[in-house]
Amino acid sequence: MPVRPAQRRSPAPRAARKDPAVQGTLDAAYRLQQAGSLMEAELLYRRVLQSEPGNPFCLYALGTISLNRGESERAVEFLRAALLQGYVHETVFTHLGIALQGLGRQDEALDLYRLGMKNEPANPRYPSNASVILAQRGDHEGALELARKALAMDANFAPACSNAAFFLQELGRLQEAADMFDRALLLDPQNEPLRAALQAVRQKLAATPGTGT
Repeated sequence: MPVRPAQRRSPAPRAARKDPAVQGTLDAAYRLQQAGSLMEAELLYRRVLQSEPGNPFCLYALGTISLNRGESERAVEFLRAALLQGYVHETVFTHLGIALQGLGRQDEALDLYRLGMKNEPANPRYPSNASVILAQRGDHEGALELARKALAMDANFAPACSNAAFFLQELGRLQEAADMFDRALLLDPQNEPLRAALQAVRQKLAATPGTGT
């Protein structure tokens, strides 16, 4: 079941001091990171840390680069350091939660998402990501409730929509699942796993009339 936590692009970097040279290096590193040149970006971020050892954006960026490489332990270290330096932003909590999930520390990740839901009650990423953990634990009813909570916040939030479709499929609510897969594909038309799942659900519905909801 290709259920996925939702990530978000990071905000633009800012230097801790009004130093044009440091800001220029930060901007260059950020552009390289967005272009996928992670090794080059990492070198520039580390250069900034030599001038500003606690630069919170650099710590955050190095955390996301580590996460992108599958280095979840290092990612947690960098992201927690960014939080300690005052870089309190939605993307830090989101990426930290994903890193914790990658380490199997589901309870910590779930606590983090619940804290996010409390502090930002209109942000759909937190309930959407928390729903993934509940689904992994086999609680598809609870997962569906959280995915629907995310969709109530933003009806066009694609990760929550696709996750809800898979949860409905797991619960055997096939007609609802088919409808949700249709909706998810309108939001993410290039998603082939969604398209394949919809086809499978339709085939099952055709083979067992009256299954539906």
